[in-house]
Amino acid sequence: MTALHLGLDFGGSRSKWHLLRGEQTVANGFTPPLTAALLDTPQGAAHLQALAQALPALPGRVHAGLPGFSPSRPDAGQLRAQLCAALGVQDAQLTLESDLDLAYRAHLHAGRGVLLYAGTGSVAYHVTADGRVCRAGGHGYLIDDDGAGYALGRGALRWLTREQDHGRTPQGPLADALGARMGGVDWDTVRDFAYGEPGAARVASLAPALGEAADAGDEAARAVVEQVAGSLCDLALAVQAQVGAPLPVTATGGALRVTPLFMSAVRRRLPGVTLQFRDHAQAAAREASRSLG
Repeated sequence: MTALHLGLDFGGSRSKWHLLRGEQTVANGFTPPLTAALLDTPQGAAHLQALAQALPALPGRVHAGLPGFSPSRPDAGQLRAQLCAALGVQDAQLTLESDLDLAYRAHLHAGRGVLLYAGTGSVAYHVTADGRVCRAGGHGYLIDDDGAGYALGRGALRWLTREQDHGRTPQGPLADALGARMGGVDWDTVRDFAYGEPGAARVASLAPALGEAADAGDEAARAVVEQVAGSLCDLALAVQAQVGAPLPVTATGGALRVTPLFMSAVRRRLPGVTLQFRDHAQAAAREASRSLG
C-alpha cells in the first residue's frame, strides 16, 4: 500500500495537519498551536501529543513548517527529535523548515514576488532566485505584529478601554461584538480575558468581532481596520525597498478574512496586490511526497 504523507502547518493560534496517500486526501484537521519556542515546554508537549492522537494512522513521511525554526538554531536537532518521537518516524523520514518558507513555496516560486502574510502576526517575505531571504516584520507581538489579527484585537481593546478612561460607557456595534465574545465590557472582564492566557492568540481571537462591527458600519472599528491594513502594507513596501524592485505582492492569511474592508484597504495602498488562500498543510504533505520520491 502507498505510504502516508503527513503535512504539518504549525502556528501560534492553531496548527493544521493534512494526510495524503498519493494525491488522495486521507484526513485533515486542526490541533492546538505549536511553535519552536513552545515545543520544549509542558504545554508544547501536550499539544504535540494531541496532534499524534488526532492522526488516524502513522505516516511514512512528514514535512512540517514550524514558526521560529531555522536549521541554524542550537536546538534544531532537539526539535527534530521531539517531533520524530511523537509522530513515530525516524529522522530520515522528517523534513522541517520555518512556517514562512513553507508558506512562500505554497504561493510563489523563488524570485517571483513578495508574500504578505496576515495571520495572528504579520510579515512580508521574499526568497530570491538564489535562495536569499528578504523580510520585514514577523518579530512577534512583543515587538511588532501591527498588521494582522493581534493588532486588530488590540485595536478593539484600546478603543474599549479609552472609552472607559474618558468616563464613557462603550456603545455601538463594536462594544456589542466585544461584549458577546468576552462576556462583558467592564474592566474586570476585559482584564481577565486579555491577560488570562499568555501570548497573542487570545487578543487575536477578537479580530472577527472587530470585523463584524466594521461590516455593521461602526466607525471606530473601521478606523482600526484602516490603521492595521496600513501597517501591513508598510511591510510589503519595506521588502520591495530592500530588493530594489516593485515586485508583485501576494497577500494571504486568516486576518484578511475578518472583513472585506481589510483587503479593500490593502488594495488601495498596494495596487495590483493578489489575494490568494492556499492550504499550507496540504502543500507540506505534497512536499513530503516529493521528498520521499
